[in-house]
Amino acid sequence: MHVKSWGMNTAQQDPSRRRGVVGVIFREDRLLIIRRSLTVVAPGLLCLPGGGIEEGETEREALVREMQEELAIDVTPLRLCWRSTTSWGTELAWWIAELDPTITPVANPDEVAEVHWLRRHEIRVADDMLPSLPSFLDAWERGEIVLGPVSDINDPS
Repeated sequence: MHVKSWGMNTAQQDPSRRRGVVGVIFREDRLLIIRRSLTVVAPGLLCLPGGGIEEGETEREALVREMQEELAIDVTPLRLCWRSTTSWGTELAWWIAELDPTITPVANPDEVAEVHWLRRHEIRVADDMLPSLPSFLDAWERGEIVLGPVSDINDPS
């Protein structure tokens, strides 16, 4: 999974996207991780699924819409677990969401190149992530984020 890191392509950034939502979805002790398609901002990078919040949309509504658009999945937003701001000024709301365990996400190739279920230590060894993902992992490891009853939470790896 070691791929040369891609930098943010500032020419592709959409300045109107100042608020976003991120889906924190577990299957047992694995997080749902996507690799962004080559046609979107920050192409080819690993991240949790999510996207921009549209005008008039709540965070919950945006999360449900983005999971449908990117992965053709219906999720149930459970609770906000963290807030962060990217280095380019986008305010992110990180939401724990529930996904029926019998459902398999299907990547929309316009937005998502690959879908993975990875443990925290597997994510940590990747060097091709959006900068917000290591920050999320750091906050989780410092105990700033309580994600729920998954076996990997107290494992420092």
